[in-house]
Amino acid sequence: MNLCIYEDIEANAFGPLALLRPVFALRCGLFTLVEKLALAFPEARLHLLVRPHLEAWTREMYPDAEVTEPSEDDTIFVNGRLCMTDDEVLHFMAASPQEVSYIAQETLFAAKVQGRRVKHVVRHLREGDPDRAFEDVRLPAEVQAFLARSGADLIRWSPRQIVQDARYLFEGGVVRGTVDAGVHLLKPEAIHIARNARIMPGVVLNAEAGPIVIREGATVEPLVTIEGPAGIGESTIIRAGAKIRGGTSIGPVCRVGGEVAETVFQGYANKQHDGFLGHSFVGEWVNLGANTNNSDLKNTYTSVRTYGSARDYIEKRGEDSGQTLLGLQIADFSKTGISTSFTTGASVGIGCNLYGAETMPAYVPSFVWGTPGGFQEHRIDPMVATAQRAMERRKVSLATELDTLLRRAHEETREDRDLYLGAAVARRETGS
Repeated sequence: MNLCIYEDIEANAFGPLALLRPVFALRCGLFTLVEKLALAFPEARLHLLVRPHLEAWTREMYPDAEVTEPSEDDTIFVNGRLCMTDDEVLHFMAASPQEVSYIAQETLFAAKVQGRRVKHVVRHLREGDPDRAFEDVRLPAEVQAFLARSGADLIRWSPRQIVQDARYLFEGGVVRGTVDAGVHLLKPEAIHIARNARIMPGVVLNAEAGPIVIREGATVEPLVTIEGPAGIGESTIIRAGAKIRGGTSIGPVCRVGGEVAETVFQGYANKQHDGFLGHSFVGEWVNLGANTNNSDLKNTYTSVRTYGSARDYIEKRGEDSGQTLLGLQIADFSKTGISTSFTTGASVGIGCNLYGAETMPAYVPSFVWGTPGGFQEHRIDPMVATAQRAMERRKVSLATELDTLLRRAHEETREDRDLYLGAAVARRETGS
């Protein structure tokens, strides 16, 4: 049987978080969305349908998957934005001898089809018409499931997903790594410490509110407090004295210090020093300078608005997130200087280098350099050169496919960036 995970038009709603990756490669809970589905269907042959310009890089990211349409065998198609569902629905779908389909939030998110219908389905999925793709499958059933529609959704649902994902890793407490003397484990039956991980003296792991998973090769330095539910990724280091609040999921090869609450780190990111980060999403190869802080709650305790484009920001047409707790979304390869501050619900694109004493605007487009009073374009060649050096520090090469994507993204975001920077110049000239 094939498992085919596909992107739909809503992938664009994730903005810069999905510029350099398929939407299903984003993290929510302990795993990325595609990892969850691969675990749910371990025997299936994995196929990935992505936006055409992402195909080459997706092959590099997932060498064991086929970035092609499935063969003409029975195939389970799943929308890559699927964040959570009842496991019984997935198991029933795999076992069903008949074609079945499922709807959640008025969106058809999964279907099992016979081999003879696979080419028809793929053709219409590539055309962006999932309703036509599955029109011949029997009347779909409405079930409990959640399809993420933005980075804010991934932040909001990550704590619950940590609890669900932990079931794939352990049943009851399992300690295979090194736990030094002087470590305190509260509710140890809900704590998983993998091989080659080390928990150093003075650490408190408090799993009373949810499971804590420490992955292979991770290090938790002295005097750290971690509250569950929480996940610490492979080879990640939690710096001495850090406070990791419940609901935080940190991907692989990160360096994290200070106070972090209900935040998702995609992976390969640095927040080494003190400073608060709450209800946020941090992309790969992000570096947050010492004392970088964000707000995740308005003083009015009202719903947070977000901006998806420069035009929305300039015309103050923010979208109501429906969340009262929402912090920063900062995309891949962006960096902040010392004591940078972000307002509630801020969004920062890829390839930015931001610094200065002023609070950053609620929206910063991709490839911007400087302070709020003097933003300019971050030119692509020096930006890529910096990315190369940063990756080499973690013994990772900048793949040709990713270099190509970065340069494409620079052009793709030019109109948005020019509009934003032009408006900023006009404001300075008029003093408004």
